[in-house]
Amino acid sequence: MSPTLPTCEPEPSHTPTPPTCAGAYLEGTRKASVDAQDWASLRAKYVDAAMADKAGGSLTPAVRHWLRFCVYGRHVSPMRETNLSDPLAVKVADEAFLMDFALWLVLSKPTGRSISVNTAAKYISTVKAWHLRRFHRRIGGDLELAGLKDMLKGMRRELGVPPKKVRYGVRTQDLAKAMETAYAPLTPGVGDDVERINRLNKKAALATAFCGLLRAAEMALQPGETWHPELNLSRADVKFYYDEHGALYVVVMMRPCKNGKYLRGKTVPIVLAGGGTLVDPVSALWELYAGDPVPESVEHVTPLFRIRSRGNTGSLTVDQVRVEVKTLMSSLGLDPARFGAHSLRIGGATAAAAAGVPPSVIRVMGRWNSDIFEIYTRLTQQAAARMTGVIGSTPFDDLERGAFHTEELEMLPSEMDVTPEFDGDDDIEMDTFY
Repeated sequence: MSPTLPTCEPEPSHTPTPPTCAGAYLEGTRKASVDAQDWASLRAKYVDAAMADKAGGSLTPAVRHWLRFCVYGRHVSPMRETNLSDPLAVKVADEAFLMDFALWLVLSKPTGRSISVNTAAKYISTVKAWHLRRFHRRIGGDLELAGLKDMLKGMRRELGVPPKKVRYGVRTQDLAKAMETAYAPLTPGVGDDVERINRLNKKAALATAFCGLLRAAEMALQPGETWHPELNLSRADVKFYYDEHGALYVVVMMRPCKNGKYLRGKTVPIVLAGGGTLVDPVSALWELYAGDPVPESVEHVTPLFRIRSRGNTGSLTVDQVRVEVKTLMSSLGLDPARFGAHSLRIGGATAAAAAGVPPSVIRVMGRWNSDIFEIYTRLTQQAAARMTGVIGSTPFDDLERGAFHTEELEMLPSEMDVTPEFDGDDDIEMDTFY
């Protein structure tokens, strides 16, 4: 809501104070002159907030490695003082310094583990952006850094690039079987009540993520992140409804974690249908709200999925989701190294494909396109609900446990206006999924 502007109508004659608008302007002028230091701190605060670490990128692994390399390795300042007007030799020296940094990252194993050439290249890009933001200077000035690019290409050719680690998707039938055992309900008052409540939260979280195609960071906290009611899911973001046939479904309002348009606020609805024969997120959420109740007055400041540990209660984290997925799959005799937090999203999308859901609808439901709001206006609530029910009811066998290729789901501009409503009978080209 826009702030209310000060009124310019004068006060009643018996009041000796000047008109409100004049007083507001005078007060604003006074603050602008005496609070100069506050303005500077605010500028710095919001510039730093542009980066996810809220420190302008200073806390990223790339910058931390850069500081170690400069200060402890070369005993020089991390600030390169090159100007655009400096001689070419000075700019070339900057490029050579970056090249040495890349060699150190890849060959010296500063973390104790190998750093790939591709990761080193990403680190260099992060350092260059941080350096410009922090010191207002470009490393290498206006040099194109062609030598650095060629060296990285040569390193890839000579040293090779390790294959991307394949993550398996959690299969619907496997998730259902593992959760049935691991999250078996405990009778209230019998045994550990904390464990009973934690099981309710974990089961609801995994079922919701699987059928709602959620990224782990959309339902849990990333490392170093603090829970915030405008950014993270709360108990107030879930609403239960009955449709015209008496079927229960849920709408979860969320903020996509990989969309620059939605930095704050929850504007994207995730519609979940009940009745899944293997995984039922609506039933799991209903049990959660009944078994771990929260007063309505504090729902908006209570994490949707919370875990109690050592007397403390906090939001579910991405690391905890990862551990849960690995533990559940390991309980079935599967290799836990092949699974991670993202395996829920992969598995849900693969189940949808196996059920014959068109790729265009999977794209919409999984938020694989940046124009979220525009796309969601074309997907009916009924279609979304049917899809989540299909995901929760469809077992599948992925051929040789191959990877799910999300780039196959990127929506084409030509599809934006013709995204069909899914009625469960559409054909799908199965060879677009692996």
